[in-house]
Amino acid sequence: MAYKKLLVNSLAITVAVGLFSTVPTNVKAADLNELQKQQQAIQQQRSAVDNHIDEKNHEVSILERKQQTTAAELESLVKSITETNKKLQKQQQEVAVTNAEVSKLKNEIIVLQKSIDDRLNLLKDRARAIQVNGNGQEYMNVILASDNFSDFIDRATMVSTLVNADKDIMNDQKKDEDALNGKQKQTEKKLAGLKKLSTEIALSKNNLESQKSQKDELILAIAAEKDLTQQQKNDLLAQQGELAANEQAIAGNIQAEKNRQAQQQLAAARKASEERAAREAREAAAQARSKVVTRTETAAATTQEEAPPVSIPSISAGSQTGMFIKPAAGILTSGFSDRTNPVTGQHESHKGQDIAAGGSVPIYAAAGGTVVFSGFGAPGSGYGGYGYVVEVDHGNGYQTLYGHMRAGSLQVVAGQSVSQGQGIGMMGSTGQSTGQHLHFEIHKNGVPIDPTPYI
Repeated sequence: MAYKKLLVNSLAITVAVGLFSTVPTNVKAADLNELQKQQQAIQQQRSAVDNHIDEKNHEVSILERKQQTTAAELESLVKSITETNKKLQKQQQEVAVTNAEVSKLKNEIIVLQKSIDDRLNLLKDRARAIQVNGNGQEYMNVILASDNFSDFIDRATMVSTLVNADKDIMNDQKKDEDALNGKQKQTEKKLAGLKKLSTEIALSKNNLESQKSQKDELILAIAAEKDLTQQQKNDLLAQQGELAANEQAIAGNIQAEKNRQAQQQLAAARKASEERAAREAREAAAQARSKVVTRTETAAATTQEEAPPVSIPSISAGSQTGMFIKPAAGILTSGFSDRTNPVTGQHESHKGQDIAAGGSVPIYAAAGGTVVFSGFGAPGSGYGGYGYVVEVDHGNGYQTLYGHMRAGSLQVVAGQSVSQGQGIGMMGSTGQSTGQHLHFEIHKNGVPIDPTPYI
């Protein structure tokens, strides 16, 4: 169910990506409000994709822990199976030894059985002899046939010995029969115990093997589920990349539209100023024509002197010191000289000054002039490596450049007039930069010069 839901969400995101990827790069195709709505929609889609990616990362983590746990359990089962096999092998060896003992006992039993049979036959012969001769009369006849007392004693002793011998035979017969029964029971009991133990070990081994097979299948299932989850995550990452690219494109369109509108506003303001100045000049001329010639000439001269200038004052080329102000607070970390580039590691000419400071540091126009460029210095634009950069033309061949400014902090647009000390942005570390600082350059007739004598 969760997988089906993910597929539906992924499809929705893919459709959204397709829709926003068709946004034209021509800013005239949509107004600023529409572009901002499209940007907001893409940001919402990116947020949804980010949430799904977080979910997939969590699922992958759970599966990895489950995989590790199952692998440890499988390793433990393999060890148990190995130990059980050793026990079973040892038990089988004991069974073999016991079987050998049983074979030996069987041979002993055969010998005992033969002894028992022989004694039994002997006792049967004695019993028949006693029965034929009258229940012991033969022994009495032997005793009574003695010649004298000494012979009597000898004969009585012999009869007693024969009777005792018969008793010993019977006792031995009973002992052998008891021994035979004991060995047979002992052998049967030991064999039964070994067989029972062997059966229990075999059952234990079979159970462990079944558990191992189950763990093997579980590991394969977890691996398959992990691969599927990782693939879903990769699909989401691809969608995230497409959304990021579309968002960046729309952000560029929004900035371009803002720049265009700012230029239109600047042009309209200039046109209004010029029209106002022309209107005032026409009104002054009309008033002058209604007066006498002498007063008209005086009034016209006075009007001309007091009329406010509409052009941007330019910097005199005859002076140097004090022409520019320091564009930002901070310490000078690198001057106008040859050095090793801290980013590329190559030896090069440093074409300006590096002023460094921490926190939020504003950057000011070093002198009044017209903004030539304001934006990100893309490779091939002439401002590559400067990050967010502003260039101002001051007239008489002088320009100033402000590099590595903070993203989103630019306060001027190309074509805009700025006065000395006017804020143009914030110190940052964009482009080829190893830390927050301002890279400041002064150009004269297009050639970088040392700013030191001019500040």
